Amino acid sequence: MADHSILDRKYFIDSHIYNCPFCKRRHVAYELLGSSSFNWSEEKICNIYCVRCNSCSKISMHLSFYELRYRGAGSYGSSFQEGIDIDSSIFYSVPTSFFVIDDRIPRLVRELITEAEGSLKMNFLTGASACTRKAIYELTILEKCEGQDYETKIKDLKKKYSQIDPELIDVLAHIQNMTSDKVHEQSWQQWDSQNLKLILETFKAVLHEIYVEPQERKDRIANVARLREKITEDKKIKSDTATKVNPN
Repeated sequence: MADHSILDRKYFIDSHIYNCPFCKRRHVAYELLGSSSFNWSEEKICNIYCVRCNSCSKISMHLSFYELRYRGAGSYGSSFQEGIDIDSSIFYSVPTSFFVIDDRIPRLVRELITEAEGSLKMNFLTGASACTRKAIYELTILEKCEGQDYETKIKDLKKKYSQIDPELIDVLAHIQNMTSDKVHEQSWQQWDSQNLKLILETFKAVLHEIYVEPQERKDRIANVARLREKITEDKKIKSDTATKVNPN
């Protein structure tokens, strides 16, 4: 059986279905509201595409140097072209990925991740790595991690959250190698956008484990408790009713 899980990591699956960054529904229908363009440079035109989710009605914005709209009968239609990889043709989106960072994660960390993802989309690796490192460092401050340097604080974070796969937190320690006075845009062959993307996705997974999963677990437990209380209450009502009907 073919593995189609890669579709869950895409923004646009095809010209009609995408993963909504707002309501977090996957494989949901969307509508291309329209497009515009502006001069990116003297010779390059940049196209703007606005997309509305048919589930939550929120609108995302996407930039591309390509004309992606379907063209028929001499005019452009209200949908993207069929049979193209839309994601690879778009270089910047707002939200920057189909995953909108949960608002239970601290605001400063969310903003730094958003800035890092935006820089990464533009392939500004130094800016993206600096924002990512600062976001991770802010997390260690918020979590009151002990240590005089970055690496020690990361190790303390791993101790505080021993339930998280330690390999995930180990990945975060590598970001310190990406930020240096000697590193310039596109100058260090050891790192590229894929390495930084790995760290960002790993970081978001760690944040989810720290701030989102515990609350979701509490909500699930509370929901089960409410269901049990309702069952107990219903049984009591039925028992009381039966006693009144048949007192003996």
